[in-house]
Amino acid sequence: MAFTRLRSFGFRNLADATVKVNAPEVFFVGENGQGKSNFLEALHYLCYGSSFRTRKPEHLLRTGDKVFRLVAGVSEPNQLIDELSITFEDKKRQICFDGKVVQDRKDLLERFPCFVFCHGDIEFITGPPETQRLFFDQTLSLLDHRYIDLLRNYRQILRSRNACIKDGRHELLSVYDEQLIEYGRQLTKKRHEVVSEFNESLSAVFERTARINAEVNIRYLPSWKEGQEAATLNRLRERDLAFLTTTSGPHRDRYRFLKDGREFTDTASTGQLRLLSLVLRTAQVNYFWSKTHRPPILLLDDVLLELDHTRRERFLNDLPPYDQAFFTFLPQEPYASYRKADTLVYEVKNGSFTLHDDDEGQHV
Repeated sequence: MAFTRLRSFGFRNLADATVKVNAPEVFFVGENGQGKSNFLEALHYLCYGSSFRTRKPEHLLRTGDKVFRLVAGVSEPNQLIDELSITFEDKKRQICFDGKVVQDRKDLLERFPCFVFCHGDIEFITGPPETQRLFFDQTLSLLDHRYIDLLRNYRQILRSRNACIKDGRHELLSVYDEQLIEYGRQLTKKRHEVVSEFNESLSAVFERTARINAEVNIRYLPSWKEGQEAATLNRLRERDLAFLTTTSGPHRDRYRFLKDGREFTDTASTGQLRLLSLVLRTAQVNYFWSKTHRPPILLLDDVLLELDHTRRERFLNDLPPYDQAFFTFLPQEPYASYRKADTLVYEVKNGSFTLHDDDEGQHV
């Protein structure tokens, strides 16, 4: 699947216009704050129905506007070009594909696999446990859409259990404990599996990119030990009642990133941490490709900026096959050395996109 064009209205600082993107690679070149990242955010919103920069869609509205709308042409193998659109108005979002309303965002994941590389990815390494859980839940959701239902069911039972605690309906806790354990065991099993498979290749990718001979891996620390779920909930019942919430379970799982057996964040420089976040995202895309053989869309937002030329080449060479890739660059970066014969290059200024002079007349 690939995008052929994007038309935006009222989204961030993007001009109300259509931008053609019918090429395997598209480069956006411009100074900071001109709209490069906003364009990538719009593509991500079309693929997921959510932003990679904010959880509040009202923040995506252009200043003074009350509605935003994104409309994209989508090309799939052996199919005519379809249209994907999202409209946000009065705090409501409507997603349509091929003229039909999409009722569940899960349907987007099945059709539009997309991965974004951005500076915020370092939070997967250094951020709070919920950010790290988000990364692996995203990975599993893209591979197995039943995992989304599993996660939703667990969260629903968790909300119900917490409501019982707050309302003083403690007699129902045992019933919710059984359901929480049932879904929680499945989540824990799948998280163990994905971390184990990530660790099979993580060190190799890190060593190739960084040229640092080190064993890099992820340690998964589940809140519940296998076979001790019920005992843990019973043991912590008084604490749950005191804090008015469920204090153990998969929603409290943690991950640790280790280098040669030691906590990576204790010894690594900021540059190494950023590099690991790139490697982690690359491992995620490779993992998706190895399991599905479906080429995704890649969004790379200024992530090459802090890498030297050699590391850039290694990083790019480690990317798996993709249907389409969008890159953002500052004008002083050597982006011309990475472009191919069919790469589209846009100059971005004040939310407007101008096709590079060399590309005029092409890709129409």
